[in-house]
Amino acid sequence: MLGIRPTDPVGTLVTGPVAMTSPTATLRAAAETLTSDNLGLLLVVGPAGPRAVLSERDIVASIAAGDDVDVERVRDHATADLLTVDESTSVRDAMRAVLEAEVRHLVIERGGVIVGVVSIRDLAAALLEEHTIA
Repeated sequence: MLGIRPTDPVGTLVTGPVAMTSPTATLRAAAETLTSDNLGLLLVVGPAGPRAVLSERDIVASIAAGDDVDVERVRDHATADLLTVDESTSVRDAMRAVLEAEVRHLVIERGGVIVGVVSIRDLAAALLEEHTIA
């Protein structure tokens, strides 16, 4: 992340395509995707487009409640409220949004189309980089 400043657009932190899952996928299938791709969040996409997000915490909560991950469906455990910002939002303002909403992931849009997801870790690393002494 060399050279990222707090005033730079958060879109510069987006590094790849958004990982997705179907609302009808099992929680096990979603967990396998998260694990194989070393991710913390999946975008839940149905026929009408993006509808929600499913985080590793959603899956852990389901397991803790005694749910069967081979039976439970993503749609029943995903969070429908997507926290989104435009890719032009500053890294500082993106971090502020994440902290105010008390979430760990932020969906990044370009002209209303989802182009990526950044985590609180991505944002913290970018903000701390400016203060790191070589």
